[in-house]
Amino acid sequence: MAEQAISSWARYPVAAFFFSLFLGILRFLPWCVFRPCGCGAIRFFYILSPKLRRNSMESLDIAFGSGMVIREKRRLAARSFFHLAEGIAWFIYAIEHPRLTEKFFVWEGKELLDQVLMRGKGAVIAIAHLGPFVWMLQHFANHGYKTNIVMRPPRSSFLKVRFLEACAQLRMNFIYSVPLRACVVDSFAALARGELVFMPIDQNYGGNGRVFVDFFGRKAATAPGVVGYGLKTGAPVMMAYCLPLGDGRFKIKIDPELAMVGEQDEKAALVRNTAILTSRLETLIRQYPDQWSWMHRRWKAVPREGEV
Repeated sequence: MAEQAISSWARYPVAAFFFSLFLGILRFLPWCVFRPCGCGAIRFFYILSPKLRRNSMESLDIAFGSGMVIREKRRLAARSFFHLAEGIAWFIYAIEHPRLTEKFFVWEGKELLDQVLMRGKGAVIAIAHLGPFVWMLQHFANHGYKTNIVMRPPRSSFLKVRFLEACAQLRMNFIYSVPLRACVVDSFAALARGELVFMPIDQNYGGNGRVFVDFFGRKAATAPGVVGYGLKTGAPVMMAYCLPLGDGRFKIKIDPELAMVGEQDEKAALVRNTAILTSRLETLIRQYPDQWSWMHRRWKAVPREGEV
């Protein structure tokens, strides 16, 4: 990663300079100034993003159909985009102000996580694009948890490399989901060290081994890694998410360990337990629909012949 970062900086010296300048400004820019400026920029970007609006409306049509009027779907799409972008913006600001998370997050269920970590097998944590989830992960790292996040590899861009460098300074480690073998090896090694491995369960997954589970009444291709890692390593499987408290703060909720449901074969176990987690996520989204990222084409993939 270091070699990639050096190459990126060398190829884009002007852009690198302005990005460093931007982070330097954030270091001295008060929160009371950054927040309204960030909100204004987010609203302006949404106006200029017709594709994101179309994707959101498509997802909302699938999830709610005629049960929600078009005007409400448009309002929900805008609020969803705003909340997601806001969480990312606040996280970027917190790169230079890491202790800011203490002001905005409270815990619920932290003691459950601490108890399972005493087994020495780490924990696999299912997450979703719900609330300021990236900022939430920083709060885990701030509290001393060894935080590994499985994610898709970023496109070749020095900005994303610089972003990952900043995350590393915050003690947040990223594990790329491809190549798959390297992802599994690195994830298992992190669990063997007793660390946390966070994996999203709410994105369309086109890789091998995917499973299709019900999500808002339609089959959705889902990555089986959360359940698969738990079955293979014996590490506890949990779900973590953050939801608004209504006063500008968020509650990080850690659900109790998933009681794995056994099946006759591994694939059936993957499907059954992934469906349980997905059902829990759907319940949360129905309760807080403006906190989830509807712009992602969650139902893009369809099962091939013989695929379940």
